[in-house]
Amino acid sequence: MSVNSLFDIGSTSLRAVGEKIDATSQNIANAESEGYRRRRVSLSSRSVAATGLYASNGAQDVTSSGVGVKQFERVRDGMLVAARNDAQSGESAAREEGRVLGVLEGGLATDTDASLSASLQGLADGFNNLANNPESQGVRESVLGRARQLTDTFGRLDQRLGELTTNTENALAGNVEKANGLLDKVASLNEQIENARAGGSPDYAAEDQRDQTVKELSKLLPVEAQENRSDGYTLTVDGMTVVQGDNVTNLSPENLNNPDKTPTVEFGETGVAFEPGDEGGGEIGAQTRLLNDTLPGVQEDLDTLADDVVQKVNGEHTAGYDQNGVTGENFFVDKSGTTAGNTAGNIELNVDGPKDIAAVAGDGSGNPLPGDTTPAQNIADVASDLTTGATDLAAGVGTQVQEAAAKEEAQAAVGERVQAQIEDVSGVSVDQQLSSLIEQQQQFAASAQVLTTAREVSSTLLSIAR
Repeated sequence: MSVNSLFDIGSTSLRAVGEKIDATSQNIANAESEGYRRRRVSLSSRSVAATGLYASNGAQDVTSSGVGVKQFERVRDGMLVAARNDAQSGESAAREEGRVLGVLEGGLATDTDASLSASLQGLADGFNNLANNPESQGVRESVLGRARQLTDTFGRLDQRLGELTTNTENALAGNVEKANGLLDKVASLNEQIENARAGGSPDYAAEDQRDQTVKELSKLLPVEAQENRSDGYTLTVDGMTVVQGDNVTNLSPENLNNPDKTPTVEFGETGVAFEPGDEGGGEIGAQTRLLNDTLPGVQEDLDTLADDVVQKVNGEHTAGYDQNGVTGENFFVDKSGTTAGNTAGNIELNVDGPKDIAAVAGDGSGNPLPGDTTPAQNIADVASDLTTGATDLAAGVGTQVQEAAAKEEAQAAVGERVQAQIEDVSGVSVDQQLSSLIEQQQQFAASAQVLTTAREVSSTLLSIAR
């Protein structure tokens, strides 16, 4: 080995080890940076075949030329990242559904005097008292008060559902706008990263930022990312491509604030709607489900119960006589004037005063029988039976809240487990990096010693030559 080789080996070793020290220092500095993936430098030996001055028959000597950087890479496991994003999408969806339904559950709670079941039972108790005291004006006034409380409760719940629907529509529109901003950002980063690669200097910071952007996007949508060396990330949602290279297909919310049409989220101008399925789908998927299925389903159940109350109470009330000797009058009425069925937000009391409550039966000849309070007792029984429907409605929403909480917890556990694996693979352990830095410092010192030795040998040879 020549003195020149010693200089060459020492200098290449210093450069290579210096690269490793730079990468390790970068890792330590960014140990707490969100989304940062560890950098790693791989080294390999450099060897050349040198022909000697007096070599015969083409004989060659294999001469070492030190060490060089084989690869500078950003450590990342795409499968783990995809699993984490999928879990995060499911967790966000369950959390959003639980949040909205939790508000509704509070309105339907059965443990308060203002609950729907309590209001129905109050009406039942009022008519039961009236059946025992048909002439009491105080009891009749109490019945009217309890009936108004029931219609007010139906109206309050109907209003609560309307507000939840409006708020969810607004939240959906806001999330779609946010998702479009993130899609545009991924496309821009794709272009930036590919330009850097084409220039021979990979932009790993931009790649970290792109992964972090996709992570944020997965909270809103069940996004899948595939990496292509020529286009960067290709993102798909529900099988539709939303980002390819620097091209973006933005999402658009349709039919919001339109009670006659189903709210949807469509992919650009394709006319294809995002279908989140029965669970998961990120916040946008959860909000789409809430607007298309969950909230309309609760509204339908509430309206059906209101219609049952009106039809069954009116059926018994019209068969009785009031204190004015009048029969055939409805107790409740739909103030909207429609014939499509009574709804929770439109029912109101139809009787004008306490004397107009039909509490007694007739003799079959058009005359009331003051001692026969069968109509009042029948209404009391009907209202009592209908409390089961109100309890079932509240229990159904409560069950959905519990299911959403269970799904959120399960997906969060999966996400935490996968995130821990990601950190093991590509995260930064400061202790490990500091240990590596000490080794690299020793390697750097050893390489410097090679150069020192080469210089001393060279100086000795030159002094002999003189």
